[in-house]
Amino acid sequence: MKFQTINLIIIGFVAGAVSWAVVSIVSDKFEPFDSSIGFISGQIILSSIAFWIGYKKRIIALFIYLLTSYLGMNVYAYVFGSSEQKAWILLGMFSALFLMFFPLLSGVIGKIINTVQYKYNNRVNSDG
Repeated sequence: MKFQTINLIIIGFVAGAVSWAVVSIVSDKFEPFDSSIGFISGQIILSSIAFWIGYKKRIIALFIYLLTSYLGMNVYAYVFGSSEQKAWILLGMFSALFLMFFPLLSGVIGKIINTVQYKYNNRVNSDG
């Protein structure tokens, strides 16, 4: 496994856990869906990294990041959650999929911007 892939896995896992942990810091809730400011804070963390990865890396890197951040969110929720959260882990895993929509969108937008810039720069350079 390449060093860059290992870094992506670590970044994704940590970002996912932090996106869930920030909810408790900015509000008195544990889950992102229970707090607007917590939800937005977590989404900003995940989406900004996804945009950067989409802009700078290949699309497969974005999917590695999204998958590992999803795993990081769910591991954090299971490890630090109450016994009620542990009992509802399958529902939590399903609902956490919805938390991946904006990061996916941000990453795809980053990739589109990168592609448009690349094509524009090549066209300008080839025109002389």
